Amino acid sequence: MQQDSTVQPPQSGARRVAWVDIARVYAAIIIIANHLNLFSPDLYRTLWAQFLFARTPFFLILAAYFVGRGAFGTFRLNQLFLIKRARFLFYPYLLWCTAALVLTGTSPHTPHVETFAPFFAWLHGGSLPWTDAFKALAKCYGLGGHPVDAPLWFLRDIILFTFIAPLLMRLGKYVLPVGLVLLSFNFFAQGDLGHDWPTPDSLGFFCLGLFLSRHSLDELHAIIRPVAAFFAAVLIPLTVWLILNRDQHSIILVMIGLVSLISVAMLTEDHLPRIGKWLAQLAPAGFLVFGAHHIIIILLQDSGWISCKGWLWDVTWLVLVPAIYAIICAVFFLIRKYAPALLPYVAGYRVKPAQRA
Repeated sequence: MQQDSTVQPPQSGARRVAWVDIARVYAAIIIIANHLNLFSPDLYRTLWAQFLFARTPFFLILAAYFVGRGAFGTFRLNQLFLIKRARFLFYPYLLWCTAALVLTGTSPHTPHVETFAPFFAWLHGGSLPWTDAFKALAKCYGLGGHPVDAPLWFLRDIILFTFIAPLLMRLGKYVLPVGLVLLSFNFFAQGDLGHDWPTPDSLGFFCLGLFLSRHSLDELHAIIRPVAAFFAAVLIPLTVWLILNRDQHSIILVMIGLVSLISVAMLTEDHLPRIGKWLAQLAPAGFLVFGAHHIIIILLQDSGWISCKGWLWDVTWLVLVPAIYAIICAVFFLIRKYAPALLPYVAGYRVKPAQRA
C-alpha cells in the first residue's frame, strides 16, 4: 500500500522522556504486584482488577513505538536496525529463561511446569524419546509453549513482531484498523491467554504502537496531558465500579488502564517533580525486573515464606512488592557501576561512555 504522503515520517532519537520512564516504572511495579496478587484473589479483584491488564499492553505499544521511530527514517525498511534490535532483546531473554529453567524449572509453583517435565525426565535418564525432551525444552524458551520465566512471553512476542514490522509498516495508515480488528479478539480482557504463541490482540497492541510512532512523544504528550487529571480522577474509580459490577471485561477497560497509567505518569512529572525524576532514573532497570522478579517469587514460594493468606498476607504483600522492585534495582545499579559490560546480557541495557564516567 502507498504511504500517506501527508504524514510526517518518524525520526529516530535516543533522548529519554521523563513521563515515559515514569510510566515504565509504574507498569513494572504493577507486573510484580500482579504476580504476587495471584495468592490474594480478593485483593486482586478489588484493588488492581482487570483494567490493569494494561501493564503488558503498555510495553507492547511502547516497544512498537520505538521500533517505528528508530527503524523508519523515511519509511525505508531498515532491516539491519531491526535485526540488531531483536538480537539485543534476545540475549537477556535467553539468559533469564535459562536461569528460570535451572532455578525453578521443576518447582510445583512454576506455571505450566507439566509442559517442561519431559525434558527433566529425559535429563535424569528417563526412557522418553529425545524428540519429546527437545520439544519440552523448546517450550521452556517460548517456542510452542509458555516460557519458563512466565513474564517473558510478551518479550518473545516483541522479538517476533519486530521482524515483521516492515510488513506492518507497509500498511501505512491502515495499520490502525488492522490493529483494532486484532484487538477485538479480546483475549487480554477475558484472560484467555495461553501464551504458547503470540495472540491476535498482542499483535494488535503492537500495531497500535506502530501507528502512534507517526507522532512524536511531544505531540502525544500534548494530546493526553490536558485530559490526564480527568482520567486519573474519574476513570480509575469508574473502572473499578465496572469491574465490581460485571463479570465480562472488555478491551475498553484495558484502554482506560493504558490512558490512566500514562496520565498518572504525566501528573507525577508535573506535580511531583522530585519523585518523578527519581522514578525515571529507575526505568533502565526494567528489563532486569522483568527477568528476575518472577524467579524470586517462585523461590520465596518454594521456601514457604509467602504461603500466608488473609489480611496478614495483604499487608505483607503491600510491603513485598516495592521491596522486590527495590532489591532488583539495587542489583542493576551495582552491575552498572562495577560490571557495565554485563548489562546488555542481563538487563538489555547498554551503558554509554558518558554514563561510565
